[in-house]
Amino acid sequence: MEPGGYRRFARGWLIAVAMGAIIFIVGCSSGGARMRLGAYFGSPAGMPFPSPDKLGTHRSDSGVGETNGMVYTCKGGFIDIGHVREGADRTAYIAEVARENLTKGKKRFSFRVIEPSRYWVKVTYPDTWNALSQPEREKALKEVPILMGQYLAHRSMVWHEIMTWYGFAITGLFPETISSFSCEDPYSDVLGTYLGVQALRDNGHSFNEAMTRLINETLKELDVQPARVARRARDKVRGKWYTGGFYFFVTMKKHNFDAGLDDGFISPVLVSGMCPNAKPRPWPAPSMASLSKYGFKMDVKIEPLIWQKGKIWNSIGLAKNVRRVDPEVHFPAMLDAIKRSSRKSR
Repeated sequence: MEPGGYRRFARGWLIAVAMGAIIFIVGCSSGGARMRLGAYFGSPAGMPFPSPDKLGTHRSDSGVGETNGMVYTCKGGFIDIGHVREGADRTAYIAEVARENLTKGKKRFSFRVIEPSRYWVKVTYPDTWNALSQPEREKALKEVPILMGQYLAHRSMVWHEIMTWYGFAITGLFPETISSFSCEDPYSDVLGTYLGVQALRDNGHSFNEAMTRLINETLKELDVQPARVARRARDKVRGKWYTGGFYFFVTMKKHNFDAGLDDGFISPVLVSGMCPNAKPRPWPAPSMASLSKYGFKMDVKIEPLIWQKGKIWNSIGLAKNVRRVDPEVHFPAMLDAIKRSSRKSR
């Protein structure tokens, strides 16, 4: 075999195994929200930079017709289209779960999304619920589940980042730590939930039709750039945001830990010098306070079903016998612990 041939063969074999495992898991994703293969620096599949005007049609049920990958926007930095789509689909799925339970008058319900964790939800209805007219109740039963879906979808994606930081991998084979809290993920995730909300409110189109339009329109609003500019942005951050070029050999030097739990907003990370005078476009972090307009309250607990639970618990001093965490209470402490560990590893 020619010089370097074994290295190329090994790399190709590893890519094939990784992609096969990922595709299998993606195809078997359960919970009503389909996982997308994210794009990230050092990905075994390479870094796809699709043309922003050729992203295909959003499909919640299958990947046929979708194009995912990384785009660069002047106001939103790098955006992972797969994360945007998944954020929207999680919002839609959880909203449907909430609607079914609220319609039946349930005060407690649980669900799973993609990762092996169960979400336990306790709902407090407004005191005047039984006195409301039928049209008023129907309006609330349409809007409140959407707001619940957005909040829970966003928290589920923050939880995904936390789990992967401590070694969880959806494939069960290759750790996803290098892509955890990458610079584009938090912004792409929250953007997806907002587009999902808008798509659910679109009475004139199907969810997939609305999402296809909303993705294209929103990217234009964020001043999306051609693929060649996205590649140039990638070249500018190589060596600064990350080093290496292939999965296990990649070291992430920069992360984005902004989950909106401090100032209530999630801001993008822009590449310096790419778009002169560009102003970042932040998004508000979804909050349970949005339910107060309709007199509803919600209590949420997350029960992880992963072996990395012990590491996560230890990071914030939780006792082993604690089964569930409260994202409102425990996520800020978890993120602080992750930030500290990130600084120590530099």
